[in-house]
Amino acid sequence: MNWMKEMFRRVAQIFVGIFIFDCPGFQGIRKWVYGRIASSMGKKNVFSSKIMFYVPHGLDKKKLTVGNHVRISEDVRIDLSADVALEDNVWISQHVDILNHIHSINGREWKDSKAIELTDGLCIGEDAWIGANVIILPKVTRIGKGAIVGAGSVVTRDIEDYAVVAGNPARQISQR
Repeated sequence: MNWMKEMFRRVAQIFVGIFIFDCPGFQGIRKWVYGRIASSMGKKNVFSSKIMFYVPHGLDKKKLTVGNHVRISEDVRIDLSADVALEDNVWISQHVDILNHIHSINGREWKDSKAIELTDGLCIGEDAWIGANVIILPKVTRIGKGAIVGAGSVVTRDIEDYAVVAGNPARQISQR
């Protein structure tokens, strides 16, 4: 039954992700659909086109918490196989991937086993900014308050409050 819920969730998101829902009169419909996916949704959020909250491999959907004044740009994919919290004033730029599960590669038959490890989830702190084309890998549990992740970075570990990070893997380059 999980696959049916996931199929419906993805089809609804693809439908409201088309550009027509960028028009002011239709944005409310997009917000309503995303509000049904989230466990908690704040006010005055902006959701661009082609955003996908998904649950892979028939796993159970976990909690999505979205604060106030959150902006998610186009073509963002967020894995909800673990809890995800976006605190107030978070900005996620275009083409960002947030991954929350790990495929086990132990043994010779790793492709057949499809063993999956779930992670502890992710919290993106208040006023954080995730740049374009960033990949946030599983095992990252916190991106700190006021942190900035530079465009094209691959985040492999937690980021401190007000840190500015960039690169692959992302390393701190300054402090705000």
